[in-house]
Amino acid sequence: MPKNNVVGLIHIGEAQPSAQFLISHLKLSGYEVQQYEQSAIDDLDTSIKTYIINLFDNDENIDDLLNILSDQNVKIIFNDAQIANELVGWNKNRWLRHLLHKIDESNDILPRVKAGGSTAEPGELDLQAHGIKSVWLLAASIGGPESLVKFFKEFTGKEPILFIVVQHMDSEFSAMMEKQLNKNETVPVQLAEAGIKIKPGLALLVPVDEDINIQADGLVSVKDVNSSRPSTPCIDDVCLDMLEDLEHINMAVFSGMATDGVKGATNVFENGGKVITQSAESCVVSAIAEEVRKLNMSLFDGDPVSMAEYVKESIN
Repeated sequence: MPKNNVVGLIHIGEAQPSAQFLISHLKLSGYEVQQYEQSAIDDLDTSIKTYIINLFDNDENIDDLLNILSDQNVKIIFNDAQIANELVGWNKNRWLRHLLHKIDESNDILPRVKAGGSTAEPGELDLQAHGIKSVWLLAASIGGPESLVKFFKEFTGKEPILFIVVQHMDSEFSAMMEKQLNKNETVPVQLAEAGIKIKPGLALLVPVDEDINIQADGLVSVKDVNSSRPSTPCIDDVCLDMLEDLEHINMAVFSGMATDGVKGATNVFENGGKVITQSAESCVVSAIAEEVRKLNMSLFDGDPVSMAEYVKESIN
């Protein structure tokens, strides 16, 4: 019989303070926690149906672990310990609530979505008038932040490119994700908010609790999310929105485990955009990129540094 009140916790890298905080609160919430090191994956209790993967060392390839868990039809929850360690106060409590919700939806205390910004309908946006020659949507999930930082470091920040970053995350991580991605120190990463004006060399980080539009005047507006989206933020939804606003975009698929993004990549490809992928050996998890490669849509496959070189060389 499945152990519904038991949660497995697998440490990738050293056990972190955020993990110890999580363990104590899981126990207070009535769960028993079974901990494992990555080296002990052959000893996993397969009767446990929920496993949290606590990622601190994001350079580790965990495809074998994910395959074992997937074969057992296990619910897999990722926790980025590098970000979680820095959370304090309200954000830390919100992070905890989201993890509890992922274990059991009855634990959910989600914020209400509020639309804001311009209500103007999208029009014909002239990117050239804003100094932008190409738009690249950067899609990532687990392992994505490290790959994106390496990617951005290859740019000067003066290239005529607008980046749209769609990184799977929970809403309490948005500010921390913005901070982490800005460690690249060349391309400014800014959480997309109503009223921001697009410009070359900028990377807009798509928020979790709102979707975005880019208006004809180059200003960002926000709208309600699709309540049935499979992930937060939803790569497929953002691709569709950006194609409606911009007509033509390109897409780079980075490390991640999900199917969200494959439909988006298909739409980009069929609309004449370039699609490139991060190579399996340089990913923490290569599931999204692998699905795109299987569909023969990837025009280039490589590590984040070589992906950046491709993007720079492809500027029209």
